[in-house]
Order: sequence, then C-alpha cells, then structure tokens
Amino acid sequence: MTRFEIGEDIRVIRGGRAVEMPKSRKARALLAYLVLNDKPVHRSRLSEMFWDQSADPRGGLRWALTRLRRVLGPDGGWLRADKATVRLECPDAAIVRDPAAADRLLLATESGEHDDYAAWLAALRDSGPEPVQIPAAPRSAPPPRQTIRYTEAADGTRIAYAAMGEGRPVLKAANWLTHLDAELETPVWSGFTLEMARRYRLLRYDERGSGLSDWDVADLSFEAFVSDLECVADALELEQFPLIGISQGSSVSIEYAARHPERVSGLILIGGYPTGWRHNPDPAVVARKEAELVLVRHGWGDNSPAYRQIFSHSFFPEADAQTLDRFNEFQRQTTSAENAARFMDSFGSIDVRDRLAQIDKPVLVLHSRDDQRIAASVGSSLAASLANAQLVTLPSSNHIPMVGEPAFEILVEEIERFLETLPA
Repeated sequence: MTRFEIGEDIRVIRGGRAVEMPKSRKARALLAYLVLNDKPVHRSRLSEMFWDQSADPRGGLRWALTRLRRVLGPDGGWLRADKATVRLECPDAAIVRDPAAADRLLLATESGEHDDYAAWLAALRDSGPEPVQIPAAPRSAPPPRQTIRYTEAADGTRIAYAAMGEGRPVLKAANWLTHLDAELETPVWSGFTLEMARRYRLLRYDERGSGLSDWDVADLSFEAFVSDLECVADALELEQFPLIGISQGSSVSIEYAARHPERVSGLILIGGYPTGWRHNPDPAVVARKEAELVLVRHGWGDNSPAYRQIFSHSFFPEADAQTLDRFNEFQRQTTSAENAARFMDSFGSIDVRDRLAQIDKPVLVLHSRDDQRIAASVGSSLAASLANAQLVTLPSSNHIPMVGEPAFEILVEEIERFLETLPA
C-alpha cells in the first residue's frame, strides 16, 4: 500500500519505506495539491499557480509531472493527464494530512506563494486541528479491452489485427516487430498504445512474419507490407480514417495514402523516413547496416541478448536497464532470427520519394530531435517534401518517446490537436 503524508512537507511511503522525493519544491508542492484535490484540475490553472513567472509555464508543468511519475514508480499511471486537465487517482492509497502544519507546507514558488496556492493552504489549515484520514480515490478504470481477429492476405498469409477503445477509429500501420499482446506489457510500446486506446478506437495489426501473424511466409517485401495494410483496412470496413505510421510504417502509410487518397483523412508520421538505409549517400552508414544484418541473422535467437541490445539501445537510449531488458526479450519473442534479418534487408530498399508529391492530405510529422535511429534531419526533409505537412520536433533521443518523458506528453497533445482538425 502507498501512503501520502502531508504536513510541513509531503512524503510518499511505499512498501513501508519512504520514497526519495524530487528536489524541486514546486514539484513536491504540486504533488500535495493533486493528492488533496479529488477533481481534475485544468492545466492552465496549475501552470499559472506554480509557474506564473516562467517563460514556459506548460513546459514547467510537463517537467514536474515527469518527475512525479518517477516518484510514484509502478503507480505512475495514477497521474491522469489529458490535453486539458490533470488528476491524481490513488486506488488502495491512504492519505494522511495535518491541517495544523499546512501553513508550513512548501511554498509554491522559489520567491513566494502564489495567491491561489496561499488561499488553498489557508482553507486546508482551517479545515480542522486534528490529522484526518482521507478515503482513497475510486480505483481507476482498467485498460481498454482488446479484441483480436484474423484476416487473410492475397497470398494466404494470416494477419492478426486488434481493436481497442471507443470513439473515433484511428488505424496504425505495423512497424518494426510488433506483437498485439506482448507489446501491452512492454514499457516502450504500452504507453503509446494504451494512451491512444483511451482516447480513440485504436486499430493495429501485426506485420506478416512477426507477432501473432504468420511467421512462415515467402514474401517479406515492401509491396507485401502495403498489401497487408490494404487487407486490414478492408477487413475493418473503414471508409475514411486517419493513419498513423511509426518508423518504416511511415513509408507504408505514405504508399497506402498515395494509392487510396479517398480513404485517408490525414497522416501522422512518427520517426519516419521515405528511403531505406541502402539509399544513404554515406558508405559508412550502409556498411554498418550490412554488419548489423549479419549479426542479426546469426545471433538474434541466442540466449544472450547482446545482439538484440544493439537495436534496443539505438531505439531507446534514455531507457533504464530494466526497460531495455524487457525490450530485448520482446524482440526475441516477436520474430525469428531469419525473419528479423529479412525485415532489415527489405527496409533497406524502401523508396517512396516519388509518392510524396502525390500526398495532398494533412500530415503531422513528429520526430525526436536527437533520434539515434533515424536522424531528425530526415524528419525535417520528409515534412518539407509534403505539400500539407507540419513538423513537430520532440525533446528526446528515443526513437519513440516513452511515458514519463515531457516529449511523450507533447506527442500525445500534438496528435490530439491534429486529429481535431480532420473531418470526423
């Protein structure tokens, strides 16, 4: 059980031990405020209350929420932050406060209390002289239920696809190694998948050769990847929909949109690229990729994760050791060594540059500024080559930002803002 103790300061007790708190007084004061407010609080109010003197109040709030999620550890999901509001839901948690010490609680800012925060402290102090026990908030809603079905591609390959959540349908193209079930328990993917499924009817599928789709397939070409996307969109009976492409899934999405402009309302391209590694003008880059291909073919299925670690660290250099270990295992269980090498080989030959001028739908290009897998300059060039594209760079070195990073909140906010501009 987790316990919040609020007096002169705030303490978090988990498993009988006090958790190390952020050094920032603002972050700790924010946590106390969220703990004792059982209703969603508008982001604008929190930004003004705690960062009214900052040049970037919303950025300050994102920064603090990131650190509070680390404090909560496995319970970081208690922080529910959407585009408009922030709320802390504490299932099975005890909250103990000492109103007599409320006036000595940490100040909201380095220079002095904000009026709104001072008023809240006064109300808390006047609520009674004795420490009180506040009931835990209702248990948060479980993740959206996932329904998995199969469809058959033109060549007979079985493709697994899934639906999660309710509301507007959003289709995500498959990318490097997916697994509809396992990725929900893999931190580098679960955050994005669950966040989208809480907001929309998220539709995903496993690429042929990986996950729950058929592994033993003759064709792992780019044309086959596009054909599978066509097959899934037809099976779902989607008339018009926004399409999300991540990494090489961006190239597949671009090709699909060029072939079926009447069905795509808009494109969201994350960490994407229009050409594979064989088209890189730097011979050293091509040589490194060729070497990686050999390593994958001979070491992917080995019990040692050393070969897979090459990819894990380049995809998510900011991840901790436990997260990388889980991603290493996820990659091993998602496909075979031979298929992993075939995927890499196929991705190297991708080239959709001649399709870019044909895309007239709105496009949102999101790319991490220090992406070590696909350089940010590739994302910039991609956006510049699309007639109706906007580029948003993300403050991260991870190929795809993870929950807990300020970049992740920006990613989700920008996607939501973009989708609001598209026809329903």
